[in-house]
Amino acid sequence: MATALESLMDQRAHAFATAEHGAFIDGAEIAPSEKTFSTVDPATGEVITTVAESEDRVVDQAVQSAAKAFEGEWGSMLPADRETALHRFANLVEENAAELAQYDALEGGKPIAQVEGVDLPLAVEQFRYYAGWPTKIQGATVPVSTPNAHVYTRRMPLGVVAAITPWNFPLCQAAIKLAPALAAGNSVVLKPSELTSLSSLRLAQLAVEAGLPAGTVNVVTGSGAGTGQALISHPLVNKISFTGSEATGRHLGAEAGRSLKHISLELGGKNPNIIFADADVAKAAAYAATTAYFYSGQVCFSGSRLMVERSVVDEVVEAVKEHASALVLGHGLERASTMGPLASAHHREKVERYLNTVEGTGGTVAFGGSRLDRAGFFLQPTAVIGSADSDPVVADEIFGPVLAIQPFDSLEELIPRANSGKYGLSAGVWTNDVRKAHNVAQQLRAGTVWVNTYADYNAAAPFGGTKSSGLGKDCGPDGLDKFLESQTVWMSLA
Repeated sequence: MATALESLMDQRAHAFATAEHGAFIDGAEIAPSEKTFSTVDPATGEVITTVAESEDRVVDQAVQSAAKAFEGEWGSMLPADRETALHRFANLVEENAAELAQYDALEGGKPIAQVEGVDLPLAVEQFRYYAGWPTKIQGATVPVSTPNAHVYTRRMPLGVVAAITPWNFPLCQAAIKLAPALAAGNSVVLKPSELTSLSSLRLAQLAVEAGLPAGTVNVVTGSGAGTGQALISHPLVNKISFTGSEATGRHLGAEAGRSLKHISLELGGKNPNIIFADADVAKAAAYAATTAYFYSGQVCFSGSRLMVERSVVDEVVEAVKEHASALVLGHGLERASTMGPLASAHHREKVERYLNTVEGTGGTVAFGGSRLDRAGFFLQPTAVIGSADSDPVVADEIFGPVLAIQPFDSLEELIPRANSGKYGLSAGVWTNDVRKAHNVAQQLRAGTVWVNTYADYNAAAPFGGTKSSGLGKDCGPDGLDKFLESQTVWMSLA
């Protein structure tokens, strides 16, 4: 008799998901080491399979393989051939999208329709966009004021890149790091979150199938404290690219500083989404609810701080509540689900601790806030109102389905309040006054500002934060630049 999981997955995906896995090194998955960890289905709490905790020697093997590829076949490949390989890679990701989506829906709990409609297209788009870059990476001639000198610059890859990805967008974040790093000519050792390893391991298989030389893309699985630490401290790693929590980002920044490695960090956010009374309030409220509860609020650019002009607060709260009540909480692999569980039991408990502080600081839970009476790590979509700017539920990145709603009375009051937090990742502005829109956008300290929309994302448009939200940008030319360095060449013509 088929298990419940088998009935939700196709045969190939189920076989891959439930097999034991080791690291992927030099073009093939190696046998799991003695030390392993279990991956868990967050919708049921049941173990899916076991995955290797890549120890120091395995990490060293992966980095050595990447260095060999960089110094050898991949590093010497002509730009046009590198473009061809990356286009094949993009095609294979698209052709296997249905399979790949099942892994992220299973391990992460995100509704599969959202993975198929958002994550996979964004991943394919990353590979296609950056596949066009290898033949367009150029230096420049420099008009120096030195007699008989010809000076020019070259743009060169950095070498071995350590790419560390979070559990909320496993495949998409892998693509965001792999595509520009490979386009620039680097080799990569990818470490996914231990909660979501499957899609990264399958992606490495597709890289080999696409014709990328063995060792160009390697995957080491395991914890941040063990596998991740061994990776970032390896002397042959020249670049760290990380997406995740602020605390881990600060640790990696310190480690990179000690060894003088290049580093880019895409960290957290507590993003103000601002609705003025002159906006299309119904549309703004619908977007506010969608972004607050998409992937159970486990999104760095979630508009989790909703600032609303006081005269329309009641209308917005009612609209958000109506949207929340229509969400169908269920297993990520069930087609009817529109909101899944939180990623782990530990993470749900963290979100609940924040909710327990609300009434003690003068706020109220407008709706939601409770667990579901079922297996898995589910939490109702929630809104709180009346909390102050400095209260933890407003100031901290909760990373859950918790929307903090705050009234404001004037533009003069709004701007300093919106900028008061330590984060500066993104923000939203809803108004039909174009001058107000430009004025507010220019005053907000955020890496991305969306006006009369929210969460639009494209491989060509730079994305990244200010303040404690990180260093460097993903996407666009900026996303490529952080995987390159310049060399200046002086030639005497005397």
